[in-house]
Amino acid sequence: MEWSDLRFLLAVARGGSKSAAARALGVAQPTVGRRIGALERALGARLLLPTPTGQRLSPTGERMAQHAAEMERSALAAERIAFGHDAGLAGKVRISASEWLVEDVLGARMAPLVARHPDLELELIADPQHANLSRREADIAVRPSRFEQQEVVQREVAVVAFGLYASEGYLRVRGPPDFRRGCEGHALLEMTGMPRRTPEADWLASVARGARVVARANGRKALASMVAAGMGLGCLPRLLGDSAPGLRLLEPPGAAPQRQLWMGVHRDVRGIPRVRATLEFLAALFAQLRGALRP
Repeated sequence: MEWSDLRFLLAVARGGSKSAAARALGVAQPTVGRRIGALERALGARLLLPTPTGQRLSPTGERMAQHAAEMERSALAAERIAFGHDAGLAGKVRISASEWLVEDVLGARMAPLVARHPDLELELIADPQHANLSRREADIAVRPSRFEQQEVVQREVAVVAFGLYASEGYLRVRGPPDFRRGCEGHALLEMTGMPRRTPEADWLASVARGARVVARANGRKALASMVAAGMGLGCLPRLLGDSAPGLRLLEPPGAAPQRQLWMGVHRDVRGIPRVRATLEFLAALFAQLRGALRP
């Protein structure tokens, strides 16, 4: 048996299909099928069973996937132990955050860190999906919710305030919204797939309950662009909305929503010099930006 074939089975177990596994592993779908077929022949067992909609793991495949996950955890733990402890301040550090934080906060302010440590190589990962620190998808992650993994060391670094915005052109045509009527007759822009129990979602459902959703975007920057184009009202982080030209901050009744911003790092890598230096820089950076993130 080729042990590396197990990661293809594990990817199918996590993604639910060969095509999802192929996307996760960055290979062609036939490669996934070929590697799992080789694993089945080596084991003399069926790992995937046909279904009307595709394939599913057999009972043997499910047990093998559990063992593969344990093997992955052990391999990643060994990798984290060896990862860069002897490299000092040289090497790569990957930071994951949402696209507006990467573009409007981190990307424009990381130059002093690189100037201070010229052998450092930063990789900023703008992704709406939360990076898994245990699987080394990133070394440091910044997100607006607490980390659930026990092996992640985390701290609150800022509070992000939100506001409701509209373009000047939109307001000239549609007029200011009447919040007593829940913005009835107005167009609303939302985030794609935003959980309904976030502070900003609950707030929007209250202050703009009468508005009609006309478009959605999967990122705050795209949402800000649509608001600036006059497509409708949009809830944006204050730092992003206040700096966008042509947008007006509206004043609904009551307090605007806020979200805590958390920074996390796996406990096995936080002591690595280059990771520790990056953590300290980010903590100081967010401390400087507290007023801009929550005016």
